Amino acid sequence: MSISFSEIPTDNLYPIFMTEFDGSNATKSGALPWKNLIIGQPLSSKSSLNGTLVKISSDEQADAEFGYGSQLALMVKAFRKNTKFSELWALPVADDSSAAAAKGSLTFTVDGDKLNVSGVVRLMVAGQACAVNVSIGDTAANIAAKAAAAINAIDNLPVTAAVPENAQTKVELTAKNKGTCGHGIDIRWNHNQGERLPDGLTIAKVAMAGAGADPSYAIAGVKAICEGTWFNAIVIGSDEPTNVDYIKEMLDYRWKATVQQTGVMIFSLNGNDVLDGTDDDPGFTKRGEKLNSQEIVLAALPKSPTPGFEKASALLGCVAPKALNDPARPLSNYTVAGIVAPKPEDREGFDGNNSLLRSGCACLVGADDGSVIVKRMVTTYKKNAAGAKDTAFLQLETVLTLSYLRWDWNNYMSAKYPNAKLAGDGNKFGAGQVVMTPKLGKAELLSRYQFWVEKGLAQNYEDFAANVVVMLDKDDPYAMQFLIPAHLIKQFFVGKSKMQFD
Repeated sequence: MSISFSEIPTDNLYPIFMTEFDGSNATKSGALPWKNLIIGQPLSSKSSLNGTLVKISSDEQADAEFGYGSQLALMVKAFRKNTKFSELWALPVADDSSAAAAKGSLTFTVDGDKLNVSGVVRLMVAGQACAVNVSIGDTAANIAAKAAAAINAIDNLPVTAAVPENAQTKVELTAKNKGTCGHGIDIRWNHNQGERLPDGLTIAKVAMAGAGADPSYAIAGVKAICEGTWFNAIVIGSDEPTNVDYIKEMLDYRWKATVQQTGVMIFSLNGNDVLDGTDDDPGFTKRGEKLNSQEIVLAALPKSPTPGFEKASALLGCVAPKALNDPARPLSNYTVAGIVAPKPEDREGFDGNNSLLRSGCACLVGADDGSVIVKRMVTTYKKNAAGAKDTAFLQLETVLTLSYLRWDWNNYMSAKYPNAKLAGDGNKFGAGQVVMTPKLGKAELLSRYQFWVEKGLAQNYEDFAANVVVMLDKDDPYAMQFLIPAHLIKQFFVGKSKMQFD
């Protein structure tokens, strides 16, 4: 028998016409499977799903299962403000029960004890507007009570407010979640142009501080929970180095050729939302300089009132569907919904943004209309294993393109040749025999590379064809080796021109 059948037996005697189906010639890889994961903290009253992967279908589900104003619910909603069609999973990790919650306060003072004008106090808590109406005759205590009521009326805020009996002109704010996420809860007023306090009213602020440690992802068993599920992108609500390193270890393992579940992690800073900071209290550039991984993206937008954990989630929601559609297309100049831009005077200019990028921070900027734009998605990779400066994995698009190409090539070959025999070149096999040879393997690789070129993922086909190598493995008679010298397509970020005139 010259044709190789998979289902039809060779020793059948019963009269019958049998036909089996073989889809190998119709093999098409299609879109890369893409799952997004958000790891964050629910409210302590919402513990039933802790340590469980939860598929998300709506904002209402996040509020119901993780709690209004919880870190995890806010992260889910920030992601979904940018895309409601990307597959999203959430992993709730409980607060560290021994940790403290961050606290802050607002203290109101009125000249002459009572206001002489009515108006509105435009607070902003964690990037969310909170209007407090005040009237003629209001005292500082009246205004504090109104402010506390206004804050507590907004379920989506990550804080609760209370007026202490012994200081009735003060509003004490307490983060709903314990840990450092509370440090990222910004408190301000008059953020938008034209806003001002009513005459005679002043406010003193104590920033959110005093939080304990974030929950340990290692103790929560995140690696074991995620085992067997390929997540292409993971956002974490914690910025603590131990948790960042823990997720990096998981991604390092998945990056390997024996696992091939390439993924990236996005996070931002919770607190000290500044350009540089200090060695003891690092801002974006100092934190970025300490990281070096093609799998880590540090989302940077200094002095934005939006908490870092929401920035990171919103950024992933913006770029995930675009990366799925075309992993090589520049993730640049897209609007990121759900992030409040810094005040114009607080925004970084050319030098500051360049400093962020050079330190390994993905750069977001505030636009003139108050929206937030992603300018360039770099990873924290800056040096190779020898410690030499290296830009091989600088761009997130490079990592995403490589991930797609590896998956596509493996998927294409395994689908088209799931039961192939293996032999050297120069043999004359019967028609219908599925035998992989170096010549056939090279032809398949060249054909697939041309497909990648047509999709705008690779370039320089002629050079690739001249340098590709396909050969039988000399040490393993059941294996064939492929050298794939791919030339990835690049992204157009910078135009350099000199205009001469007379």
